[in-house]
Order: sequence, then structure tokens, then C-alpha cells
Amino acid sequence: MYRILVADDEADERALIRYLLRDFDTKFELYEAKNGREALSIIRQKEIDILISDIQMGFMTGIELAAEVRKTHPDLEILFFSGYDDFEYVKDALSLRAVNYILKPVDPKELRRSLLEILERLGGRDLQFVQSLQSIEKQFFAASKNGAAGKNVRNPSGSAVPPLSDSALAQQEYSEEDSRLLKDIASAISMKNPDMLREQVQTLLNKYSGSNLHTHIYVRYICTSLLEQLMSRLSCQPREFEEAAGKIFMLRHFSDIESLILQYTEKMIGQINQETGASNYVVYLVQQYIDLHYGEDLNLNQLADQVFLSPNYLSNVFTKHTGCSLNKYIKQVRLAKACELLANTNMKIADVGREVGYPNTSYFIKKFQEVYNKTPEKYRLQPYGGQTEEPT
Repeated sequence: MYRILVADDEADERALIRYLLRDFDTKFELYEAKNGREALSIIRQKEIDILISDIQMGFMTGIELAAEVRKTHPDLEILFFSGYDDFEYVKDALSLRAVNYILKPVDPKELRRSLLEILERLGGRDLQFVQSLQSIEKQFFAASKNGAAGKNVRNPSGSAVPPLSDSALAQQEYSEEDSRLLKDIASAISMKNPDMLREQVQTLLNKYSGSNLHTHIYVRYICTSLLEQLMSRLSCQPREFEEAAGKIFMLRHFSDIESLILQYTEKMIGQINQETGASNYVVYLVQQYIDLHYGEDLNLNQLADQVFLSPNYLSNVFTKHTGCSLNKYIKQVRLAKACELLANTNMKIADVGREVGYPNTSYFIKKFQEVYNKTPEKYRLQPYGGQTEEPT
């Protein structure tokens, strides 16, 4: 299933594209953005295959969006549409390797023709990638059966490997430990855990460094499987993977293979750090916004709009980085401020509630009691002058 992002500041236009996509045999996972900045945020979080973008949008034009995206996603398929028949727009679109430039109102036939062209190209890439993997597997099994049987071969460290029979080589397969290590590496990438990723990769490489227990072909096959785990998540092109995998089968020394694997491992770690760093900044921005606007009506959808993320994604990221939900954090900020006002001002209880975002006085008193086990009035009258407590 391919992922399509439709970026347009007009809801009717997004709805039209969404409707027209229903006529395709191919099923799409569809995302929408109402401006260029929101679209860029989605592209950085999701593996988008096709961007369908208006030229004129708020915060960032479609041309600016595409130029920024091309820096990190050089092979993203881009289709522009616009209400302006301007040569300069067309020239810019072509310079950014857009598939087509469609004038509004969108012609369904032209949209279909452009998307079919994109799907054909994407399908060709997928086939190339599968064929690359099949080629490596075929090379592994062929070499195991014909090239190494009954001979003394050299493993990557240069030492001799005892001769193996055809049947022994034919029965050779992943060990449970290899399978587990590769799964752990995949999990580390999915969980965006760079330390775990580096540790598991090094564990697998250490296992085969200087080992005489496996043929050099099998060692290379395991390393190729590891390489595939990394490069597929780095969105590398089939040709790049094929070239890197070919190097693994051609390099003579295991240290050179290890160096190649670690090179892509560090690239993956860099990507993870960039993604998680962005998440940390998003959480900081949301916390800053809550600290400044705690007296206003706050909800998940509104906060998500502030940082151009989906509500569900923001909720998950915030909980992961802070250890508490957004609603709990908002309540903590509001009640902590209420304690300050109760201790340091003569404001009425109802006014304090409204000031910190609780216009309903009864509801404010109820929430306050749930946390501090006393009413706001009793809190104000306590002997130590209303010293602020940390809400739970």
C-alpha cells in the first residue's frame, strides 16, 4: 500500500482528490495537510511515497515545500496542481523533478494519467528491490552448494575453513541466535533506540569476526541480511542496496565488511537521533504553550494544531517523553498556579478557578480536592500560608 499526502489549504480541494482516489484499483493510505508547514511535518514523520501539493499555500508554498523535501527525500514522487497558469511556476516545478503540473479545477482524467505513471514507476522500484534480495539469496545458496563443498575455503579473517560436504552445506540455515539478533536489530530501529541498535549490531559482528565455524558465504549472507535491515529503513534505493550487498560478497577481509555495516549503522543512528530530537522539541513547544495559556480552553486537537501534528501522534510523543498524559500535565500546571494565587492574593475562589482555566467553580473545587485532599479555602488558611505543593 502506497502512502499519499495531499497538501492544499482548501478543504474542498482535498476532499475532491480524496474522492478521485477512490476510483483506483490500488489502495492508498491517505494523509492530508492544510498548509506547507504541516505537510513538511508529516513527511518527516511518515514514509510518504507520493506528494500531491497545491502551489499557493500558507506558511510555505508548494515549491518551497518540495525544495525542502528534496534535501532528505530525493526520490519522493511529486505532483503539483495550481489555479495559476504561470510559466515561472511550471519552470520551478520541473526543476524539482515534479511528475506533472495540473491546473485547477483538477481534470480527473489528467490526475489519473499522472498517478498511473507514478504507480508504474514505484512498482518498478519495488520489483528491483525484491530482485536484488532474490539475487543475493541465489548467490548464497549456489555458492554453498557448488563453490565451497569439499574444498578448503578462506573465511573473511583469512584462516582456512575445514571442507564441508554437499549435504552439510545444503542443511546450513539461520541459527536461532542469528534470527533473534536480526529481530532485535529491527526492534531497536522501530523503537528508535540508538544504544540498543549499536549494541545488537556489534554483537552480531563480533560473533563472526575471526570465526571458523561458518563458511565465508554464510557469513556474508548474514551480513547482507543485516545490511537490508538498515538500508530498507533508511529508504535507500534498490541500486544502492545492490551495490553495497555486492561489496559484502567481494570484500576479502571481514574488517572491511564490518566497516561498511557500521557506516550504515551510524547513518541509521543519525536518522533516529534527528527524529527523536524533533520529538523532544515538539514536547518543549507544547509545554511552553500550556505554561502561557493554562487559563484558556485547552484540548488535544488544539495543541496538535499548534505544532502541526496529528492528535494521536502528539499524545503518544508527549506521554513517552514526559511520563504523563497531556491532560494530566495541563491539570498539574493549572493547580500549581492556583496554589500560588491562593497563597499570594486575596482573589475569590471562583476568580482563582476562572484564572487557571476552570470557569465552573464546583468543578475547580472538586479537582483541587482530588489532588490536595482539602478545599481551596482550607488550603489558603493552612498555617504555613498556602505553601505550594506539587500536584499529583
